[in-house]
Amino acid sequence: MNHPGFSRRRVLTLAAGIGVAIPATSFLAGCADDSTSSGTGGTARVYQTAFGYNVGNCPEMIAKEAGFFADLGIDGQVISSTGTPQAMSGLLSLSTQYSRFQAISALITVANEDAPFVAFGMPVQRSSFEMQSMAEQPVKSMGDLAGKTVGIVSAGGTTDQMVDLMAVQEGIDPKSIKRQVTGLGTAAYQFAEKGDVAAWIGSAAERDALNAAGSKVHTWNFDDVMPTPADCYITTRDEFDKNRETVVKMLAAFYQGLEYACDESNDKQTIEWIRKYNREITPEGAQQQLDLVRPLYLAAGEDKLMTMDTDNWATMQSALFKAKLIKKEVDLSEVVLPELLAEAKALL
Repeated sequence: MNHPGFSRRRVLTLAAGIGVAIPATSFLAGCADDSTSSGTGGTARVYQTAFGYNVGNCPEMIAKEAGFFADLGIDGQVISSTGTPQAMSGLLSLSTQYSRFQAISALITVANEDAPFVAFGMPVQRSSFEMQSMAEQPVKSMGDLAGKTVGIVSAGGTTDQMVDLMAVQEGIDPKSIKRQVTGLGTAAYQFAEKGDVAAWIGSAAERDALNAAGSKVHTWNFDDVMPTPADCYITTRDEFDKNRETVVKMLAAFYQGLEYACDESNDKQTIEWIRKYNREITPEGAQQQLDLVRPLYLAAGEDKLMTMDTDNWATMQSALFKAKLIKKEVDLSEVVLPELLAEAKALL
């Protein structure tokens, strides 16, 4: 797989291919200075979330607030985004160096647009996405959605792609399932009540909130149809080739943050740090969401924290190719870097 260096033309071409806009100032800001030193003397790096400051992003917040970045000589910053396209845009424009988003989105973009993304750690071991429907009108399989409408978080985004993939996996024509953007939150239930959608994609947080409010829902996890890699830490091939040591240090800090988040005795401090970034969430709400996301971190077992299953990546790629969601299959050894985890843990 050929990975040409960054140029303004290449970045803008890639951005156009994945449907994101990159201001010229953003590109210039990212390329104006190759220096990696910050005012604090550490290596300056920016991590951008794939959507807001969710509780699920607490390992990265902890890495910053607990000093795990600093301990490894990294002057790390954690910033938010409005969605995966913006997170991808930050990496392509060099205004950020790290992010975390769904493996399916990363692989589709690499295969179809030759995006220079590499995945180097997977904090979530089970899909956080569920197909949800009203309990009195349950959608029990993808087959139940043929000829109907499903609510997705955003058009062309990860959940839209997951519908296509799961439909093909179940032998359903993806085009037979209509899509409507319902966003991420409990409001999707209202679309179902009005009959606008038969089901929608949500997470455990929405499921619990709806059930607690008396709006009972039927759910099933996408991994029950086909296990796929969940959201992964992503950087660029250029960053990895030129700054492998920094990539390993970032992973080590993320791993420490993940370990910290998995320890319930740390919850009080973890929640304080979460609310430093997200003041809208209450301590009780943060605790509830932390209790929901922790099982996703630990789904493969404590000894498998942050591990990446290359077989699942290969299965996902084959399914995407079969579904014609990607134009070609790529050399996954150049995209998925599971070997970095051992190097990162050796630093701790």
